[in-house]
Amino acid sequence: GIPFTQYRLEALRADSKSGQADSNCIRLMPGRIFTLTHHPIDTMNDRWQVVSSRHQGHVPAVLGDGGAGTTLNSQTQFIPGRNDWRPPYRYKPQADGDEVATVVGPGTEEIYVNKEGAVRVHFHWNRYDAPDDQASCWVRVAQGWNGNGFGFLATPRVGQEVIISYLNGDIDRPIITGCTYNALNRPPLNLPAEKTRTTFRTKTHKGNGFNELRFEDENGSEEVFIHAQRDMNTQVLNDETRNIGHNRTHHIKHDAHLRIDNEYRVQAGNDISLSTGQKLHIKADDALLTQSGNEIHLSSGAKIVINAGSELTLQAAGHFLKIDAGGITSSAGINFGSGSPGSGSGWGGKLPDRLDKLKQVSVVQAEKALTAPLKEICLTCLMKAALDGTAMVIRGQS
Repeated sequence: GIPFTQYRLEALRADSKSGQADSNCIRLMPGRIFTLTHHPIDTMNDRWQVVSSRHQGHVPAVLGDGGAGTTLNSQTQFIPGRNDWRPPYRYKPQADGDEVATVVGPGTEEIYVNKEGAVRVHFHWNRYDAPDDQASCWVRVAQGWNGNGFGFLATPRVGQEVIISYLNGDIDRPIITGCTYNALNRPPLNLPAEKTRTTFRTKTHKGNGFNELRFEDENGSEEVFIHAQRDMNTQVLNDETRNIGHNRTHHIKHDAHLRIDNEYRVQAGNDISLSTGQKLHIKADDALLTQSGNEIHLSSGAKIVINAGSELTLQAAGHFLKIDAGGITSSAGINFGSGSPGSGSGWGGKLPDRLDKLKQVSVVQAEKALTAPLKEICLTCLMKAALDGTAMVIRGQS
């Protein structure tokens, strides 16, 4: 603010009017004010403030030498006595470049962050401070996209290796610009075998599991894969449209509920099959209308009950049989004890298939690199890692 600006201005003007003098007065020390008189230049006859002094003396008697006596020479630099002296501004050192650090936190906490999304880090060159929540100040994290209440947010977790940059080289303004994998923190893909995949995988907080969005770009095997460790919720405020060029397969291992507040339409170019292991209930508050171009076949292993509140009519081949409150009416005579029953096609529906395409993702296999037991590090491996610049070995491997 204003005081800081005034201080800097006074520092820049400190040597705008200054002078130097040689004397033998030891009392001319920095901060002292003296009055100069009898100077041939009148403007120099004024009050002056000493800002620096350098004394040099010679005492021959100490060395047992004869000759000249003790001498003193004082070189003094001064400014006007009414001015405020400000030392020259010293710029603090700038960072030489980016460096790496490890995200840290208190105790066994896996995610340690403040309300601005900043984390604390422990620099690899710091061998004195403990790698805990006091190892550094809060360091901001650069995100791919952000704004007021919107954007992308991925918080670096404890143990991750991050890249630290400095704004304008200012060592007091660190910022995390990225994360790196190393010999301890392995990539979520098996590289280079899965080099055609692009993935975004998280990790369950204090547990085993993950959520993942993955893209496969192998020619002929392109795929978008989504894995939800527990629940998956989708909210669409207007329309949702899906166009599937081939098959769609769902395997629901428990219940499925569908509620439509208005109209529901289904159209199939071929067959529609419904199969249930128990009962199939169909209810219409107004009318249940079924139309078939060829045949309607009802078959039951025990009984079929048709219950109509006021009227039941059977009509076929130009004849009808009607049952109502007035009795039973037939358009023709009824032959008893003769003829044969008709037959239908019977149920020929198809059960769902292609369920083998929905393979269960192995969480244990996906987290093998993170949960493998630690083994002792052999000296040869440690030396090789040091030569590679990592000084680490892969967990679970010697």
